[in-house]
Amino acid sequence: MTKNSMLAGKPKSHFFKLPFDKNTRILKLNVLNAHTDFRPGNLSYYMVEKKVLTFKKGVIAMRVRVENEPPVKVYLKVEYDHLLVSCNVDTNDTYLGRYAYLTLWVMLWNEYHDFNEYFWPECFDEKTGKSKYLEVICDRYGIDIELKKQFKGFFRPGDLLPAISEREVMERKPTIMERPTLNMECLIGYCIANTDPIRFHSNHYPFLIPYSFSLNADCKTVKSFTAFIFEKESLENLELSSNQNELNQICYKMKKIAKIHFREYGDTEERSVEKRDLNVTNRMKIFELFNQALPLLSLQPVTHYLFTYGMRNIQKRPMKKDMQVARFSCEIPRLNFLLNDKGNYFELRLRFKVKGKVLLFCEGKIAMFLVCSSSNPNEWYLLESEADANVVRFFSQTDFKIQIPKGYYKEHFEYYINEIKKHYELEFR
Repeated sequence: MTKNSMLAGKPKSHFFKLPFDKNTRILKLNVLNAHTDFRPGNLSYYMVEKKVLTFKKGVIAMRVRVENEPPVKVYLKVEYDHLLVSCNVDTNDTYLGRYAYLTLWVMLWNEYHDFNEYFWPECFDEKTGKSKYLEVICDRYGIDIELKKQFKGFFRPGDLLPAISEREVMERKPTIMERPTLNMECLIGYCIANTDPIRFHSNHYPFLIPYSFSLNADCKTVKSFTAFIFEKESLENLELSSNQNELNQICYKMKKIAKIHFREYGDTEERSVEKRDLNVTNRMKIFELFNQALPLLSLQPVTHYLFTYGMRNIQKRPMKKDMQVARFSCEIPRLNFLLNDKGNYFELRLRFKVKGKVLLFCEGKIAMFLVCSSSNPNEWYLLESEADANVVRFFSQTDFKIQIPKGYYKEHFEYYINEIKKHYELEFR
């Protein structure tokens, strides 16, 4: 009998198989009940005590005690699309015993249970039972499973990846004008207002907003910021250039649609779908407006970056301590992937290239469609596709790298590498 046919020292033939909901690792109570005639009867959930003993080689070993009965051991193993369960009394591949049933019944007290937190294939050493990827703590409070810091981007079969198969590149207009000099009679600059779009209070997409300012005696650096300029304010007395007028109109359009609409209490499913669709539409429009603005924005002599912490914080006057000098480049950043062979696993890293030079992303400083490098965090580049923005946002959550064990790389990940090769540059090491 091979090692793969043994679980916790027991043959796989001693484990009963229960299917999960399609494309999930959720087991429902009605599915459990459909596979056995056992029922809890007069037992309450607190009459079935369970304690996790170990989690080795992906198998959870628990001590289970039903009231007034001697304790038994129950074993669980989470597979890709099903759960394996056994005990040291009577369960096998054709029979779900009473103790195994009651253990799962307690776990499914809310009509279902998601077992995804216990799904860690190809993560354990066959000899030691330990994992190089995971920190596992079993104590009286239960079981805690966390990825080690260096494996923050660990990929498991079924994990979602950003879609790139329908990637569309947005045409970039070249900059053909010369950089204008400062108009001392009309000191206007432009700021990219950014925040974290995932947080409820951070309720907007990145957008541009003009502001007025005063200069120091050297006539080169900003002394103070006078005010943000909103559409309702009159600029008739100021002699704006045609570029500034055009850029201002783009800014006003952006701000009108920058707000992110979240689901609220009492919203119907139909209303929630409307909000979601509106967010998608507005995000795409803002991307298009950034593309229009970039040739003009890149020529402006004074530009800044502001992390707002939410739309409500954009008041009349910018705070100088929050405004960071920024420059906007018309160069196109090309996403670049590096696939590293690390022995037992592959590591896929995301970088980007500008003029053929590989650059690393500046962590914590991404404005959805705009990125900057760790070597020059004040130089901003506009990505050429919305798909690129989704890829960058995904990888930014895992320090721009993900890890894939070789045991399931070919079956569950190689297809994605082939997609990457169709749209981006991929290097091997």
